[in-house]
Amino acid sequence: MKEKISGFLTGSFLFLLFPYVITMLINGMDTALLNRSLDLEACLPGMVSLQIPADYELEAVKSQTIIARTNLYRQIREEKNLAGVLEELRENIRETRDFWFFPEEIYEEAAGQTEGLVLYYEGELKLVPFHEVSGGKTRDGEEVLHDEEFSYLEAVDSSADKTSPDYLNSTYVSQQQMPKELEVNKRDSAGYVTSLLADGNVLEGEAFRQGMGLESSNFTIQKVGEEYRLLCKGKGHGLGFSQYGGNEIARAGGKYQDILAAYFPEMEIGTVENQGDSFVKK
Repeated sequence: MKEKISGFLTGSFLFLLFPYVITMLINGMDTALLNRSLDLEACLPGMVSLQIPADYELEAVKSQTIIARTNLYRQIREEKNLAGVLEELRENIRETRDFWFFPEEIYEEAAGQTEGLVLYYEGELKLVPFHEVSGGKTRDGEEVLHDEEFSYLEAVDSSADKTSPDYLNSTYVSQQQMPKELEVNKRDSAGYVTSLLADGNVLEGEAFRQGMGLESSNFTIQKVGEEYRLLCKGKGHGLGFSQYGGNEIARAGGKYQDILAAYFPEMEIGTVENQGDSFVKK
């Protein structure tokens, strides 16, 4: 599960826009690093444009920008050097992007108005996951990832997600494609399926969700004629920031500080310096 969520966040590197990237692709890694310093703030508009819709409220986009900046600096810190991060960026571009695009103005504005701001927990950068719509409540990090290191990711109420057009969705699967006997074995405290019994075998809930192409692992199973109906609540893994819920807070007049405090009550906003090595409380 930890690897899946990290992979989801790694997808934030899919963009082609900025001068250092162009230099890197044309002249290679060493030339890029020698010729110019990496302007991480320039990365963010393109990165965030691939993470949250442009028609969301500015304060919600600001929240996502701070999350993206936190994850970017955290990854750089864990890679130990910029070359490793840029190499991963280049590979992602090669595999998934073959065209140029320019992010909309709201992403530039969000990056500029939150310049240098990150989330931290006890003075350190941590994984900050996000998803599109929760099942009405976000998930507990320690419970989901089976590691007390992620206890800072508290489960919080996100009832506004129930008004999303993506809150409920159904997937129908033919009986032939399913095990003869299938039932939910265990759910977490937010209602997401953590394990199922399939013909006597135990399946991991998130793996089943991805294998079946479901919107979330918060689902119920119902036999309907010759098919199974899988009714899902929410969209995404349900851990951390619910973008829809955050946008609803913004629509009600909340600022990015309110949004991030609601979804990450154990974390604080601070400024990042020296490429993630030191932090100053804001």
